[in-house]
Amino acid sequence: MIDRIWLYPPLAIARLGPSPMPCDNYGWGPSDLSPRGSGKTTVVPAPTLDLAPDGSLTERLPEIPEGMPAVALFKDDEDRWRPVCPYFELHGTWTSGGSRRTGPLTEAVLAEFGLTLADLGWKVAVANLKAHHYTQSDGDRVEALTEVRGDENTPRPLAGRSPQGAENPLVPADRSLPLGFVQVPAPNDALPELRLRFRPGAGAVYGPTDLDARAEGTDYELPPQRLILDPAALWCGFPLQNTSDDPRTVPGGLFAGAEISDKQESLGLVDDICDGTVTATLPGGLEATARIVVSPPDFAPDRRPFVSIADGLADRVERAEVKDPAYLAEKPLTTLEIRDLFERILETMGNINVDVQNERVRDAYGEDLDGDGVNDRGPLPVPAPLNGVLLALTDGGRRRHRRYVALEVLEDLLREQPDLIRRVIREPVEDAPDYLDGRMPVAMRGADAGPFHLTRRQYDLLTGWADSLRENTEPGS
Repeated sequence: MIDRIWLYPPLAIARLGPSPMPCDNYGWGPSDLSPRGSGKTTVVPAPTLDLAPDGSLTERLPEIPEGMPAVALFKDDEDRWRPVCPYFELHGTWTSGGSRRTGPLTEAVLAEFGLTLADLGWKVAVANLKAHHYTQSDGDRVEALTEVRGDENTPRPLAGRSPQGAENPLVPADRSLPLGFVQVPAPNDALPELRLRFRPGAGAVYGPTDLDARAEGTDYELPPQRLILDPAALWCGFPLQNTSDDPRTVPGGLFAGAEISDKQESLGLVDDICDGTVTATLPGGLEATARIVVSPPDFAPDRRPFVSIADGLADRVERAEVKDPAYLAEKPLTTLEIRDLFERILETMGNINVDVQNERVRDAYGEDLDGDGVNDRGPLPVPAPLNGVLLALTDGGRRRHRRYVALEVLEDLLREQPDLIRRVIREPVEDAPDYLDGRMPVAMRGADAGPFHLTRRQYDLLTGWADSLRENTEPGS
């Protein structure tokens, strides 16, 4: 019998796009660490699944012209963004012939226990609660739910609607806000696994039927077919003063209408971003749930953040492991983790104009605290640029971090300056200053508008790894 099921991946990020062609699949390859290489992580093609409208599923490898590096296409020929459409695959454990099995579930596995594809149920529930977050009105919720059997292979729309029993529903009863599609592929001999694909929305914005009057004198214009929302809903015209005692409006300016100084109220616009859950069920009370999150296109797809979702999750559940001497003693493992961190730092540096961000910090935070004419807090001192270099901080930072991905260089630096990490990298502590200073990561604000920092796990791993470099060295060397 099948005694446990789960979905892989447990969390997936879909990305908006109006193109009918989803993005191909690519993976990260080895870093280019050759003497004249970029130091950046390369991209390699990965098997890609194509799903036809009738549910037929095929696999291919993205084509790369001979002699050319891998090029990931994010737009089609008509300059439309290609959506990222993740698949959820059903896995489980079962006993067969006296043996314990674990792996992807297939139609053959179901048949072994007297089940068919029709016994597999999928349920996808998503919502856009941005307006509701501000107004707290049930009528401003936008939700969609669809259920499909494992043998139903045509696309199913996720039609976003507001609760019609609530006061002044944002989406009227005769309208819907498209939040994407789901589709169950038909398994075949080559691809027998049981899956569901989530396709997000196009990346469109919808507004109230009277938007033209509300937005008069502004650049907010929408096609008539997207003016579907009820102007009587609380979200349309909701006053949004940025007050410190109302956390819903911090940071300010995150709504259409905030820039209209004589109104300071919402124009009632809503996009087709959403998030929610994907659930698979089998007879006998078996149930598996995964989360789906929809986000805009990745405008810097070859630049990975140095603090990722995975880092945040690891910080919650695996923070203590980096304090274990046995973990740090696994030098090959920890070294790979440190190298990955510095590769991502380099990629982030390649996506930021540090000079502009530094000047922004100077304007916002810089102060001469002791009256000596020196800006005591905030920005980095700007070095004199080299000939032909316009952005001295940006260029210098990229050159340094290009060297640090060759860990031998970084290791030698840390052996020579044992206090370097603690001196130049911002520690994640509760009583950190509420302003940005010259410590790394420089000139970057976190989600709470405070100084950005590594996770506690990353920081402890980095300092522990740096301390281990000086173990068994001659005193004073």
